[in-house]
Amino acid sequence: MGPKYNSQFNSMSHFDDSLDELDEVMSYVSTTFSEADAQCLSPDRCPGTPKLPVGEITGEANKEWKHPKFHFSDFVDIQVESMLYRVPRAVMQESEGFRSNLPTNKSSSSLYVSGITTQEMEAFLDVSDAREVTGDDKFTFEQWAGALATANRLEIPRIRSYVTRRLQDSLSQLDPFDCIDIAIKYRVHEWLVQPSIRICERPEPLSPAEVLRLGSERTSAVCRVREKLSVYKYESVVTWLRENWPQNLYGGAWYNPPPLQWEAKAEAREAARAGEMKRLIELETVLSKPDFQSPVSQPTVDTVPQGMPHPRYWQTDLRTIRVRNCLYQLPVRYFEKPSLLGEIQSHGDSTLDPGDFVMVPHDVLVSDWNVFLEIVTARPFDEPLLSLGFSSWVTGLRLAMRFGHDSARRYILQRMQTDFTEQDPIDLLEAAKIGDAAQSDWLQGLYKSLSQRKGSLSSEDMRRIGEKAMAEVWTLRDRYMWEAGQDGRDDVF
Repeated sequence: MGPKYNSQFNSMSHFDDSLDELDEVMSYVSTTFSEADAQCLSPDRCPGTPKLPVGEITGEANKEWKHPKFHFSDFVDIQVESMLYRVPRAVMQESEGFRSNLPTNKSSSSLYVSGITTQEMEAFLDVSDAREVTGDDKFTFEQWAGALATANRLEIPRIRSYVTRRLQDSLSQLDPFDCIDIAIKYRVHEWLVQPSIRICERPEPLSPAEVLRLGSERTSAVCRVREKLSVYKYESVVTWLRENWPQNLYGGAWYNPPPLQWEAKAEAREAARAGEMKRLIELETVLSKPDFQSPVSQPTVDTVPQGMPHPRYWQTDLRTIRVRNCLYQLPVRYFEKPSLLGEIQSHGDSTLDPGDFVMVPHDVLVSDWNVFLEIVTARPFDEPLLSLGFSSWVTGLRLAMRFGHDSARRYILQRMQTDFTEQDPIDLLEAAKIGDAAQSDWLQGLYKSLSQRKGSLSSEDMRRIGEKAMAEVWTLRDRYMWEAGQDGRDDVF
């Protein structure tokens, strides 16, 4: 394997000495790609699925550069109960309670965190590693709740806010008393208003068991809201009927008002009642914003029982990828299907050993690979969310197709559909051709838009969108032209 690597390296020597290559390696996605410099979106640029060469990292290579964002090498050892986890330092730097007590890079000690379980820590690591391309629908309610407990304990507000938003819809399916218990347990004020509304607006009174669950203060607040709401309902109905009952031409009241007008006004009255209900509950702070007891968040570095490295979350085994002159290092689990880059390793010639690295084919540019990694590593709680120009999405789509990364392909096509509604249909149909998009309402809309365009399509346009799309467009265009002729229109040419 050594000679094979040397020959590849020697053939690349002219890149190693190139200043342009260094600039490309260190460039960021935002400055690498611009719409002004976008290349032609020709689908012929990328050949078929490659076989990625596998080599061994040796000291023979020179002028290699570690990517500033995608070379993972800085971790913090965290112990929960008797289990050790290796967590990216960037995650722990967001901890408001622990960031000042993190072990240094040279320290061999771990940070012991009490107050959470290993299951909650593992749920947090899974959720914090969620990516846009694979989605986060696979997590159970228990995993979301465990991630929230850990985010509270570690005091990481960004992930806490993300989990809180994702759990909001799930809570509406639960019993309102269970919702209140969960909101109190995890100290989330935003989860208290809706279950309180459901309790206050139901016709049945509180049972003794429910009073016991709520406690005296919350029960008293619920009773006050229900009483005020009853008075409001009576007074508002009488006032509303007096002010809004339809009048006839002579000023008298109609006994049988028009149904449509009556229903519209009834909807407005219901909206006003719901608004009053929410206002009354928000006034009762014990229901909407109770004083949650803050956890004791001071970390301890006292001697703890010997920890055991977790078989999955102890990230000592990282996979290294070389793209021309740039080195990338990512957790090995990213290469395990169905994780992010599992599809890429599947094209290798053999199973990689821990010391091996994947060398991406030489025709892949560092800047293109950077765009691809920006897409496949984007997280749903990133601030701001991933935003790229159209040409960058096309670049990512080409690599997703080349390496058989189906989750990235589907995600990119979905983002093109939602983010580029004003893009030229030719560009979008070419991207759909590159990404082998399935027939959908989106494609049908593009076919229709193109079929009604003034003037004929050029041979270059036809080549870009492909024969299949061209057949669809011409079928619709023939129908459109025939209908225009029937109507005597001449504005379609």
